[in-house]
Amino acid sequence: MAAHTPIASAIAASSQPSFAFSKLQDLRASFERLRGLQIDALKAMGFDTLLDDLASICDALTELDRINADMGVTDSALTMLL
Repeated sequence: MAAHTPIASAIAASSQPSFAFSKLQDLRASFERLRGLQIDALKAMGFDTLLDDLASICDALTELDRINADMGVTDSALTMLL
C-alpha cells in the first residue's frame, strides 16, 4: 500500500500535464504532419517557421511544468519539516 504523503501527491500531480497543455501538444502533433508541404499558402505564411516557434513554446512550457513540479515537491518537503 502506497503512502499518501504531500510529497508523493505532488509528484503524482506533476506527472500529469494540464488539459490545455495536452491539447496544445496534440495540436502541434497534428500540424507537424503539414511540415514541408509545397503548398503556396503555407509557404507564403512561413508555416514551417511557425511550427518551429510552436515547438519552442511547447518545449518552454514543458520546462516550466517541470520546474513547477520541482517547486511543489520542495514546498511539500519544507512544509513537512516545519
